[in-house]
Order: sequence, then structure tokens, then C-alpha cells
Amino acid sequence: MVLALKDISVAYSDGQVAVANASMELAPGDKLLLCGAAGGGKSTLLNVAAGVVPRLVRPHRFSGSVLFDGAPIASLPKDALFARIGMVMQNVEEQLWDLGVEDLIAFPLENRGMARADIRERLQTMLGTLELDALRGRRVLSLSGGERRMVAIAAALAATPELLILDEPTTGLDPAARERLVRILKTVAGDGPALLVAEQDPGALESVTRSVRFLHSGRLSEPMEMAAAFGQQTPWLDAGILPPVRKPAYLKRVAPGDELLGVSGLRTVLTRQDGSPVLRDVSLTIRAGEIVALIGRNGTGKTTLVQSILGMAKAAAGTIRIRGGDATGWTVARRARSIAYLPQNMRRILFNMTVLEEVLFAITAGGAAGPDEKARAVEALAQYGLETLSEANPFGLSARQQALLGLACAHAAQAPVSILDEPLLARDVQGRQMLDRFLENAIAGGRAVLLISHDLDLVEEVASRMLILDRGEVVFDGSTGEGWSSAAFASLGWPRPPVLMEKAA
Repeated sequence: MVLALKDISVAYSDGQVAVANASMELAPGDKLLLCGAAGGGKSTLLNVAAGVVPRLVRPHRFSGSVLFDGAPIASLPKDALFARIGMVMQNVEEQLWDLGVEDLIAFPLENRGMARADIRERLQTMLGTLELDALRGRRVLSLSGGERRMVAIAAALAATPELLILDEPTTGLDPAARERLVRILKTVAGDGPALLVAEQDPGALESVTRSVRFLHSGRLSEPMEMAAAFGQQTPWLDAGILPPVRKPAYLKRVAPGDELLGVSGLRTVLTRQDGSPVLRDVSLTIRAGEIVALIGRNGTGKTTLVQSILGMAKAAAGTIRIRGGDATGWTVARRARSIAYLPQNMRRILFNMTVLEEVLFAITAGGAAGPDEKARAVEALAQYGLETLSEANPFGLSARQQALLGLACAHAAQAPVSILDEPLLARDVQGRQMLDRFLENAIAGGRAVLLISHDLDLVEEVASRMLILDRGEVVFDGSTGEGWSSAAFASLGWPRPPVLMEKAA
């Protein structure tokens, strides 16, 4: 047995149980999928399996036993343990350094004392297999979120671990990158590591994992064969996530109003390795009442476009308009009063001591807050289920709670435009309800949302218009329905949203 967990219970604070009496076993070659709502304990259980909890991260309370290859995991030296277990965390940035791509992948091999010639050979194999050759010579922290995740997965696989643990591995990956990930996991399936993966989008890994267990409120279900579970509704809904096979649920569309955000002829100072600008001629318009989806390959420049709109990246040419006025010369702070930005990793923009203070800052931009502003902040927290956490430290929240805090801040600020970058709430039943609530409030209030997402089902269900970014330009701008049939979408080589097939059925 590669891994055996017996009666694992974990609590991070008194009375807050993350995992309760969980037991499971993984034999060599097993491929197990863990599914459940955000905050349900998946990451904690994976960290226990990897030896991170309680060895490196000490919770308030821990009980149970963990055996790796028949030995207590606590008895194994750390260097030996982490050489035999490969792990890619949900927040992949926590395990990345500002190294070159090749250096990061080679790092675990060097730690194991592998000969230089063997390291070079293994490095070439991983770069080729995961189709990462285009990233040679790049600094890891200069990559897009999806590219960083693929490099981290390459580094974890390079050391040929006995157990591979992946926490939400498809987050931030475009559909083509997801297919590459599935291909590599299938390639190593035969003689490769046992696989333990947590994922809210089971459709991406249906063909890789053999069984699924559901984790809800810290409690682990009995395993089900993936083939038997996939077409059912109840197990997924009971675990708090949307079933992989379901009918689409569309948001109400309204007629667009006045322009709230406009970009014309944007060309960036930032260039690619061949010297061409990341964005060379981008133009777009977002109007009141619209939810506009922006899609494109990993590394195509979506994040650079957002940074340019926010004034965080310099432009070589072009103009930015906000509510009809030329905002090209505006400061970042001034633009932020009109554009709310929710990155995938909310920790990047949190800096206050309490949740309530974060919302108040979103309302006042750091100015004085009176009774009206405080009432508005409290109301926003209640809208997104955070009213009991108003005095909590934002950095102590779960990733799901931080995402909800971002929605509360944008809701309270009433910014004309909100930019949502890969929201982590789309597959979580309660999280999706909150996301839909935010979008509906924006539409009803005459505001607009720019949604950046590789979740094509989400795009189909909530967006009224689609932008496709490719080769430094917006190559499609039209209705979502027309987008799926466009030549621009076909050129991406991506499958159409699975939910469309359910709609047709």
C-alpha cells in the first residue's frame, strides 16, 4: 500500500473542523479523485497525505495515523519523503521561485543527486512531453497563471514520485492545456505514480481517475467508480458541487446601455521573446448591463490586457476610456475607483487587518468611513455570507472565502466595471449562487463585468458577449452563441462547452 490514512481529524482553530475521521488507502497505480465544495477539507486532506500537515503546518488539533509505503510518515526524513511524493498545490505560487523554467524543473532532480547528463535528458523529456518548449529561457514568475501551473506539474513529475498529489490542477489551464495534462497523466498511468487529485471540475479528469470520493464538511464518502458516478446528479450535489452532466442555467440578459469601458489601439511596451509586443492592436468596448467574457490561450496576454486597463502595465500606444472620458493619463488609484479587480489569487490585493476594513477600503479608497459606509460594508458582507467574519483577518480565510470577500468588496464599491479573473466559485454550488448574485446585481445596477475564464460552461451560461484574444489582438467580438461557431474559436482547437451538448439533448 502506497498510502494509508486512518481516522484523520484536523482542526485549525477550536471548534473549526477541517477533516473529521477520514480514512482511505491508495495502492500502487490507484487513481483517486476527491470532489467537494470549496472549503470542504480537500486541500487539508491532501496536505495530510503529503506529510505537510502536521509536519510543516501545525493545526490546532490533529489525530489519526498516516502510513507511507507501510511506515509512519512522520518517521521518514523530510528529504526522502518529499523526493517520493510530488505535490502541486492549489495556490501554485506558494511553491514557485523566481527561477528559469528549466531550473525549476531540474531543482528536485538536483536535490536527489542525479547526474547532470541524466538531469538534462529528463528535462528535455518533460519539456517535450508537456509541450513546454516555447517557455525555454523564461523566468517562471513572468509566465501566465496557467503556464506556471504546467511548469509546476512538470517539476513534480520530473522526479518520478511514487505518489503524485494534485490540488485543483486544471485551475487556470486553457482547454488545450487541460488536454495536455490528461495526456501526460495517461502516459504515466501504467508504471507511474499513484494519483490523488482534488478537483471541482471532474469532467476534465474523467478519463484519468478510476474512482471518486466526495468530501463534504470534512467528512469523506465511500469510493464510487468514476464511470458509475459521472452521469448521476445526487452525489455531486450532496457534496456541494455542480454535477459534470447537467442542464445549463442561464442568467437573464438585458439590452446594453452606455459605454463604461473602452480600449482603442492598445499596444504594450512588454514584448515577447521574438520582440513582438504582447498586445499589438487591442480594441474593445464594454457597455452597461453587459457580462463580457474574455477567452484565449494561456500566455496570450489576457493578464497583460487587464494590467494595462488598470494602469499597472505601460502602454506604448492606444487609449483607455472610462465612462466616456479619456483615462489614459489616470493614475492606478484613480482607475481603481471605477474598475474593481478580483484576481484569481485574492491574496495579491488584500492588505487590511480585518475583513470589514477590506470592504470599507473598497468603498472609501482609504478615506474616512462614516456610519453610512459602515452600514454599506456590513450589508455587502451579509450578501455573500461573510457577516460572521467581519473581524477576521483576511489572510486567515479559505480561498473560497477570500473570493467571496472580493465579490463583497466590488459589490460595496459599486464600481461601474468589475474584472473577474478566473473566479474560483464557478463549480461550487453555493459559490456559484454567490457569483450569480453578484452578476445579477451588476446588471440590475447598470454596471458591467469583464469575465476572464477558461471555464467555457460558465462563459456560455453567464456571458452575453465574447471576446477572443489571440496573437496580440481581439480576433472575435460578438455574441456568445456566435463565438462558439466562429473561425476564431475553431482556430484555438478547443472543444465546445460540454453544457451545450446537454442543452441540445
